[in-house]
Amino acid sequence: MKKRYSKALALVTCVIMALLSLCAGIASAEEKKTEFLGKPFPDFSLTDSDGNPFTLSEALKGHEAVLVNFWATWCGPCKREFPYLNEAYEKYSGRVAFIALDADPRDTPEKIGEYRKENGLAFPMGPDQDKELYHYIGGTSLPTTVVIDRFGNAAFIHRGTFKDTQEVERVLDKFLGDGYTETAVLEKIPGDASTRAFPVYAARALCPENENSRKVLFHLANLQAPIPGYIVLEETARLRIEIAADDVVANMVVAGGADDGGSVYIVKLLDPERNVFIYEQKIPGAAEEKPYVDVSLYDNTDDFNMEPECTVLLFRDEACIGKVVESLKEWGYGDVTFEFADEKAENGLQAYILHVVDQDNNPVGEVAVNFCTDASCVPQESDENGLIRFTGDPDVYHVQIIEAPDGYSWDEGFEMYTTREYGEWILRVRKD
Repeated sequence: MKKRYSKALALVTCVIMALLSLCAGIASAEEKKTEFLGKPFPDFSLTDSDGNPFTLSEALKGHEAVLVNFWATWCGPCKREFPYLNEAYEKYSGRVAFIALDADPRDTPEKIGEYRKENGLAFPMGPDQDKELYHYIGGTSLPTTVVIDRFGNAAFIHRGTFKDTQEVERVLDKFLGDGYTETAVLEKIPGDASTRAFPVYAARALCPENENSRKVLFHLANLQAPIPGYIVLEETARLRIEIAADDVVANMVVAGGADDGGSVYIVKLLDPERNVFIYEQKIPGAAEEKPYVDVSLYDNTDDFNMEPECTVLLFRDEACIGKVVESLKEWGYGDVTFEFADEKAENGLQAYILHVVDQDNNPVGEVAVNFCTDASCVPQESDENGLIRFTGDPDVYHVQIIEAPDGYSWDEGFEMYTTREYGEWILRVRKD
């Protein structure tokens, strides 16, 4: 009990970090061995869990690329990633060969076969004999995925999970088609280049939208800044995720305090009708051993930056808070107090602001948009910093892109609506 609470209390004081994507440790930049990229990948053969032979050179004869995924039966992030690989396999199996290699010698072929069947996986799976290939790629964590192009060269490696099927597809598309005439190493997962609009705020924050919620500030003797939290008198909190204008939206992740340590890209949480990011998190009651849950916003997991940009604690009622406060005192955190705080709703803006960027978050000037109501339209153009500042009267404006400079494009039919109050958004166009 004390060991469990010790860990929980460390979370309250923001000393430990939530688990995100990795299973066997976090690889530093020095540990990411990539010397093999751009070079011929060793030909290998194995018998998969269905008893079928798989040979790399044979697979390349009938496919444009081969995707090799390293995993293990005990790896939670691997299991969360498999549905995305499964969906990509169903779409690309005629052009890309898939093989999932179990990098744990303790996982027998029979165990691998049972795992594949239980999880409804369509692509072949088999053992990485004596972890030879895993050692060859400098394996440091699971899952890890390697793509071998049509020329037999290793052209891509990703250590950690794919966050959705679209990430897998964007990687594979780089190696397919008649335009791929020579090995080109792909250094990172290509970003989403679709035209999107994202709401932004003065600072990052996680704010419950539940009507029955109240902000709490915890004061600990050894911390200068208070720790924010909320009482939410419901089983599930609906958190509005607020990000800043200079954030790279495509990389940002939110993670809840669930037992599986799951995380999700915030772009997948966009409510298109309201144009806000919403994350739902169940909250434990006072009778449970850990009477709170922590939710954290992370900046860039691609760089293995595991420090949260902001964290909030969620409680079902005041009894849960009291239980945590007493435990903090018991474990030597000194005088621990909390107070209720009122939040200011006004954002202080005096205009509708658009930050126009490309898929790599670079500002784009000379993008023309219309701010329209039923009565009229007002054209506006982004400056050299990608900034559009429209000072029309507060209203719900229908915003459409009407022109972009040479070398840039946008998705046909894209449109967005502002709120009636002044607000701020990132508007993404595509650099071709």
